[in-house]
Amino acid sequence: MRGRVTWLGAALDATVGRRLLVRIWLHGVLLFIGVMAAILVARDILPDHDAALAAHTHPRFSLGLVERALAVRGDRAALVRELGEIRDDASIAITVYGGDGAVLASSARHPLTATPDELGGLSPSPGYRAASDRLVVGAFHAGALDGYAVAVLPLGRMRPLHALAMIATALGLALVFVALPLTRSIARPLEQLGAAARALGAGRLSVRAATDRRDEIGDLARSFNQMAEQIQRLRVAERELLGDVSHELRTPLARMRVVLDLASDADADRARRYVREIATDLSELEQLIDDIIASSRLDPDAPHWAEARPPLRRRLVTTHELIDATALRFGQRWPNRTLTCGGADGELAIDGDPIWLRRALDNLVDNARKYSPDHEAIAIVVGLAELRGAPGVRIEVVDHGVGIAPDDWPRVFTPFFRADRSRTRATGGVGLGLVLARRIVEAHGGAIGFHSEPDAGSRFWFVLPRSDAAA
Repeated sequence: MRGRVTWLGAALDATVGRRLLVRIWLHGVLLFIGVMAAILVARDILPDHDAALAAHTHPRFSLGLVERALAVRGDRAALVRELGEIRDDASIAITVYGGDGAVLASSARHPLTATPDELGGLSPSPGYRAASDRLVVGAFHAGALDGYAVAVLPLGRMRPLHALAMIATALGLALVFVALPLTRSIARPLEQLGAAARALGAGRLSVRAATDRRDEIGDLARSFNQMAEQIQRLRVAERELLGDVSHELRTPLARMRVVLDLASDADADRARRYVREIATDLSELEQLIDDIIASSRLDPDAPHWAEARPPLRRRLVTTHELIDATALRFGQRWPNRTLTCGGADGELAIDGDPIWLRRALDNLVDNARKYSPDHEAIAIVVGLAELRGAPGVRIEVVDHGVGIAPDDWPRVFTPFFRADRSRTRATGGVGLGLVLARRIVEAHGGAIGFHSEPDAGSRFWFVLPRSDAAA
């Protein structure tokens, strides 16, 4: 009993959240009930079936009908009526003879005759001779034959015809009232979803599937719509990328052209200052191109990623080493901004590529600088954390800037996304810094995340596996 209860509970648990599965089961039950009901209806449509089948499979039933006809052989009108009823109800043809061998009445097209052997074998006990498809029944008076009847039973080939007609009727009724509604409720939504998928493949990115169902097909339609929206966003971001990259490239190039024109007519000191400005612009261009190439090479979804990705030159790296390098670079480039560092005491070691890890941290710090006011400090906080059940090192960058709207959270680590979509130099970039940071961290087996509130600031962090080796 406990096994049955456990099996039933497992079956019920398997149906939780699967309304389409439950619907199919219910349609199966309805189909079974419909077939059984249709068979009962068919039995009424084919009224001869029961009596004919009983007459063929139960000789005693047929013998009783023939004896009933013999009992009224003295009344010809009653006899004719009785033979007609037996023929209509049981499909048994009978010819009744008198004691002198004359035909009294017959329900067959031609009177049925008995062979001499059949007549000679009749006796008061048992009073009949039976074959597979016929009966010869005698009526005796004082031990002498006073009349007899010859009956032909329904042929066996009539039974399959009745059965086939009944099954065909049952299946037809079940198809109309059960199967067609099931087809309409399942096949039609799938056809519509397939048409939407083909339209999306043909380039109609605005196509969406109906999502009013509350079953697996509705879940599939909602997943399809999410995929279509993501593809549409990526296409929009791709177009924005072309504009952003052209803008980012055009600005330093234009500045360099102006500076070169000025330097051609300037004295040596001014020319050297112009050369330094050109070098700064070239560094910006180099950084932009390098970010695009590095992000592409670290994309795990790109073709031949395993062969094309840059190798990680791992060694023991301390958190102080990473933070000091980032702070030095930040101070050189942005001397008027404040960057603070704090957190866990002592050295925390990481087994990784120092160049790539420093780049990931630089991108997070630079992102905090872009989206926070100049008077607000940026903080780097180091601490211990758990990474998939193992010890890890957490490095967090905190700012008090504009923050990120909750609607934009799912897109933060997608390529070419920027919280500030204006193309100003204050918030420049093409939206690859956070993507590159995420791919660097994941390439080291770590995890990255953030929390942000509009007009309150953001906290970006990454956790890397901690090395047990001494620093």
